[in-house]
Amino acid sequence: AQSAHNFGLADFSGNMATDFGLSSSGTEVIFSSCCDERYGPENIIDGNDRTFWITTGLFPQQFILQFVGEVEISKIKTVTTNVRKICIEKCVGMSPTAFEKVYEVEVADRNGRLQVENNQIPTAATARFLRITLESGWDDFASVHRITLEGVRHGA
Repeated sequence: AQSAHNFGLADFSGNMATDFGLSSSGTEVIFSSCCDERYGPENIIDGNDRTFWITTGLFPQQFILQFVGEVEISKIKTVTTNVRKICIEKCVGMSPTAFEKVYEVEVADRNGRLQVENNQIPTAATARFLRITLESGWDDFASVHRITLEGVRHGA
């Protein structure tokens, strides 16, 4: 039986792809620029699209995910509301200090409905940390419901 976070798809080297956007894969939110006790950042990685982290009204807002060791991310899917521009950056260092941009994208306005954005990473992004910045929003408040990070453990 496969675990809930295993995609069941093998990458080119035969390794099983895993969703590193889940706490069950060992991922932690180690920083968020804002926090509402009812809608905390841990909701981003709980695997439930109905829970979410909400911003406090100013932009930019960001959160940082830490993985267990290095991972190679090949696909990123975000599920958000009212996000206009999002930037994804990676860090391979032992501490989250030097980030390198993976991509930046403007998300279409869905008038408060869920926005689902899928991005294939041309060259897999190796990271210990991922910083996600909501650069701007379509409204005063934005939310992140989930982030799916498909990839494999580095060196697996």
